[in-house]
Amino acid sequence: MEQRRVREFFRGLRSPLVLDGGMGTQLAERGWHPPMLPEEMCLHMPQAVLEVHRGYVASGAAVIETNSFGGSVRKLSLKGLGDRAEELARRSAELARRAAGDQVLVAGSVGPSGDMLKPLGDMSFQEAVMSFEPQVRGLVEGGADLILVETMLDLKEAKAAVEAVKRVREDMPFVVSFTFDRDGRTVSGDSPEAAAIWAEAVGAIGVGANCGLGPRGYVEVVRRLAGAASLPVWVYPNAGVPSAGDYLGPQEFAEGCAALLEAGASVIGGCCGTTPEHVKALAAMAANRSLAATDAAGGLRLCGRSKVFSFGPGLPLGIIGERINVSRKSPIREQVGLYRYGAVKEEARSQALAGASVIDVNVGLPEIDQVRAMREAVWAVESAAPLPISLDSDDLGVLEAGLREAAGVPLINSVTAKEEQLRLGMRLAMRYGAALTVLLIDHRGILEDGLERARIAERVLEAAREEGFPGSRIVFDPLTLTLGSGEANGLETLRAVREVVALGGLTSLGISNVSHGLPARGLLNRSFLAMAMGAGLDMVICNPLDRELMGIVKACDALRGRDKGLSCFMAFGADWCDVPSGGALGALKAKQPEGGAVGGSKAPDGEVHLSPLAAKVLDGDEEGALGEARRLIDLEGPLGVISDHLVPALDEVGRRYETGEFFLPQLIEAAQAASAVCALAEEELLREGSSASRGTVVLATVEGDLHDLGKNVVATVLKSHGYRVVDLGKDVKAERIVEAALREGAQVVGLSALMTSTVPRMKEVIEETHRRGCGFKVIVGGAAVSPWYARSIGADGMSYDAVGAC
Repeated sequence: MEQRRVREFFRGLRSPLVLDGGMGTQLAERGWHPPMLPEEMCLHMPQAVLEVHRGYVASGAAVIETNSFGGSVRKLSLKGLGDRAEELARRSAELARRAAGDQVLVAGSVGPSGDMLKPLGDMSFQEAVMSFEPQVRGLVEGGADLILVETMLDLKEAKAAVEAVKRVREDMPFVVSFTFDRDGRTVSGDSPEAAAIWAEAVGAIGVGANCGLGPRGYVEVVRRLAGAASLPVWVYPNAGVPSAGDYLGPQEFAEGCAALLEAGASVIGGCCGTTPEHVKALAAMAANRSLAATDAAGGLRLCGRSKVFSFGPGLPLGIIGERINVSRKSPIREQVGLYRYGAVKEEARSQALAGASVIDVNVGLPEIDQVRAMREAVWAVESAAPLPISLDSDDLGVLEAGLREAAGVPLINSVTAKEEQLRLGMRLAMRYGAALTVLLIDHRGILEDGLERARIAERVLEAAREEGFPGSRIVFDPLTLTLGSGEANGLETLRAVREVVALGGLTSLGISNVSHGLPARGLLNRSFLAMAMGAGLDMVICNPLDRELMGIVKACDALRGRDKGLSCFMAFGADWCDVPSGGALGALKAKQPEGGAVGGSKAPDGEVHLSPLAAKVLDGDEEGALGEARRLIDLEGPLGVISDHLVPALDEVGRRYETGEFFLPQLIEAAQAASAVCALAEEELLREGSSASRGTVVLATVEGDLHDLGKNVVATVLKSHGYRVVDLGKDVKAERIVEAALREGAQVVGLSALMTSTVPRMKEVIEETHRRGCGFKVIVGGAAVSPWYARSIGADGMSYDAVGAC
């Protein structure tokens, strides 16, 4: 089906569509086994692949997936097949196309690369795109109707895969599906809302959830996906390991999926452990059903990995924190000039605590590599605050660098209304899924008359229609002119705001310029902001640490009916009279205890008190943590540093991860800082003739499985807790794992597997340990592994995540 018709088909979907089921176990029944990759079956045993596809078509699947899940260059290179990525993908699409005929759609499967993108891992965005591009090209050439980017654990890697799709064929329809944990987020901390909002912004025809959980585990995730975007929701959960006691049979699986349709799913299928019988039961259950009505939120929505903010008529004023800006002399300017970002992190945290909705990032120092600085500053901000980012530059290359790295839907700040820059800005925003601030400046420069500025906005909206860019994702900045240079400047800017609002446009202002060169600047800025809010202003670029200004924002939102139930004003005003001097930051710091000599203790109010070293570990400040550790080693000794500072810090990291305050980026940064301190303490202990290691752990992904993202995270966290970790990598035979554990004197072996077809290899390792009479413990983990299955194969334990593994 041609691409335009595929898009129209899914836009007009009125009844549930059935996707196919698992591939690995079906291929195993037809002769596949490691070390051959499943994707190689397309070349060496094509008839077996055809039989699997035809089985699903006969069972009622309206969409079938190609056998290309692990076909990225990066993953195939582990087997020496990287140069055949395009060939394997093309062949997989041709086989699926032959089985599908004209009545069934073919979805080209693109799974994760198995590596993490920077700063969580070593892979750059461009390397990820290049890894996916040949795979996507082969799928398109082989006849896929759409691309299904699936089982994504990190929104940034999903963004790289989508960029590869767009590079191969700009109009190719695609769906993006994520794997969510039991807490309703991906391992990287991406929420369903962020995934759905970004997918819609980047031009997907659907957003989904697959693998990781069974049908009932995904009901709330589907409800959240459907409520966040006007896209068909795809969901294809696990049935489990066929040999496990908690495995869902076809009928039970279909009954569980009925709740997914009621929650708002449009396309349902199966992942690990599902068979043609499961799909047949799904098709029977879905027959004669209509799709559930869903009501996605409106307004402009920006998001980070987990925080979503909506802006527009009837909604509270958006606060764009302005303080990460190198245009003024500050520690941020000095550090960014050296490509250091400790002050950037601290400022991001402070602004988030003070009530910012969005964090503006400006690294425009002329003497530095601004592309590098923008990339690294985005990493720093995202590790410190979960808020959306405003990318502040007049250089499109610098903006694009930020767009590649920012998770979620950021704001481009900004482009002018000059024809060429405007259209380039819109295309960038569409390509990466961003909103766009447009300054109301055209070829005539800045116009004094507010009505004339608003007329520029009309022309911008017309250009947006021509480009296919939604006007709802444009924020107009009418520009704040200095009152000192013209008494009518303030009034004309307010007039421009009112006129743009009347056009249905969203507005934003930076307010501080109104008082330039005048006394009592704060008073003038706050008064001007109050008047602009009365004119309908939607967003403001300001200092959220100015508590008086924030008070005016809350009061004005309440008075203009943009604070439902007065909840924001009531929360802000509750301690208005009790605020100490020093502005919002002073108020926040007043609530925090001074760092003491011990790593962690609880005050009478239950709040955890952390030492400066423990706090720096929590912040992921490796350099600062090492500095504190060197000082404390001389005072308290290396064991004192570990027991009194590092252990409490890691306990608090674990608590925050378990409660959802921390996600993978914060967990990894804290673990890396702790690992560095651990290594320093171990060096000192070795000089003293002792050792601080808590034991040796051997980690491996079992034979036939090329996925090790989760294992790598476990390794980092274990090292931070003082364990010696021997990581054998992925696709490791049972004999090698056992031999390594014996050779290294391991107390624990950790096994990882993602696919149901490779999970049984864990049992082989355990059986080998029993055969040799080994004394170490074996723990297991992976998307398809349950506590029941772990017990059934004789494992000593299992863990869902890195914190649990410790």
